[in-house]
Amino acid sequence: MENNRMGEFLAALRKSKGYTQQEVADTLGVSNKTVSSWETGASCPDISMLPVLAELYGVTCDELIRGKRLSSEEELSPAGRKKAMEHLLQRQKTNLFTVCWIAGGLAGIALLLTSLIGFAALESPIGFYVGLIFQAASIITAVICIRRLRFQAGEPWESEPALRFSLSLDRALFWIVFANVAVFGFDAPHCFAPAHAGLALDGETLLLLLLFVLGAAALTFLIGWPVLLRVQKKRLLAAVDRASDEQSGAFTALMRQNTLSVWKIKRIPLLIVLPFAVLLALSLIFLAIPASSEADVVLQSTYTFTLREGATLSQNSPFDREEYTLVSEEQPENETETGKYEVVYLFPSFPEEWRGYYRTQETEDGTLVTIYKYRAASEEGNIAEFYAYDYKWQGELRSIAVSETGKEGELYVEAAFGPSLFEQDDVTNTILFLSLGGAFGALSLLSFAVTIPLYLRKERKFKKTL
Repeated sequence: MENNRMGEFLAALRKSKGYTQQEVADTLGVSNKTVSSWETGASCPDISMLPVLAELYGVTCDELIRGKRLSSEEELSPAGRKKAMEHLLQRQKTNLFTVCWIAGGLAGIALLLTSLIGFAALESPIGFYVGLIFQAASIITAVICIRRLRFQAGEPWESEPALRFSLSLDRALFWIVFANVAVFGFDAPHCFAPAHAGLALDGETLLLLLLFVLGAAALTFLIGWPVLLRVQKKRLLAAVDRASDEQSGAFTALMRQNTLSVWKIKRIPLLIVLPFAVLLALSLIFLAIPASSEADVVLQSTYTFTLREGATLSQNSPFDREEYTLVSEEQPENETETGKYEVVYLFPSFPEEWRGYYRTQETEDGTLVTIYKYRAASEEGNIAEFYAYDYKWQGELRSIAVSETGKEGELYVEAAFGPSLFEQDDVTNTILFLSLGGAFGALSLLSFAVTIPLYLRKERKFKKTL
């Protein structure tokens, strides 16, 4: 009913002035269909159009809102006028909500299409560019619609709700761009896939996509949020300069909030994020170095085997495929003595790929290779003796246990060796880097514990100056 009353009033005013709908549309910069929809009650003029229409027809904004000429007694009170303006502003908020849903939906479609084409159809580059089209559509739609809403809402300094709505338009545009950049980060790895190929949908790929998303989102926030606060600061300064005495208090309060936000965006990265991020990054680097070398931290490995009289252990070493001669061998002082005894062999040609697995020494006659012979006794006093030919047994012997199997001349041996020679460097480096990484992690937490109280103290001090 209110729309029809306003529409009938607008039509009557136009006819009384002798204007056609096209002439009114040309004057206002809108289409004649828009003017027609106003007069039929299908829609209402935007709030920014009311002063222009009032001036064109020689009436007041209150009369346009009421849809009739008003006597001095019938004019809207300030409270009524404020309520009417808030009603029109609420419609713009609803329109903003719709715009956000449309722009967010386009970004979601971009993410969905890229994933389907890249992971399911195995056409990652095509999926990336299809998604890019929808991302561009999302941002362009948001920019155009929000710009139109800003124009329709009128000047932000007219009232506190209008100013808050103007600031909310800035924030909405920022978050729409932020969401699209995050989607772009998720889709970006598809761009690097070969033509007519897709990414594998596995844990490593998802981790890579997550890292891209976090990186893109963090970069957008660090750059975009300060820019947003600066833009809003300019709007607030302009509003404070033009505000009436009645509005200046509310506008000044908004200005203080913006000033505090600007102060936070400058201090939080410097006082909290930067030291924490630096120490955390160093920790991750030191932790990643041994991981990248694929070092396997092995403190000891246990091996079990059976010894029989007259049988030799199967060898996993160059001793079962190369020629060699015995140079020297330590012997026990008596038949019941146990321990380890050094044994030296000479290889005329020792394979290069095995040099890191054994203790070797180069001579004119060839390569001397040193291993150990181990002797251990069971509870019954039987001696188990074996040579550590296996390359995995070249580390320190941590423990050895010998037991009877129940068969004559057969013993069961369980031996635990420390890191083998080829593992020891990796293990040493891994332990070193893990220690350093843990130390830097502890320093990061300590930095966090120190900088947060420092920041809170400075924030309280700054608030007193506002």
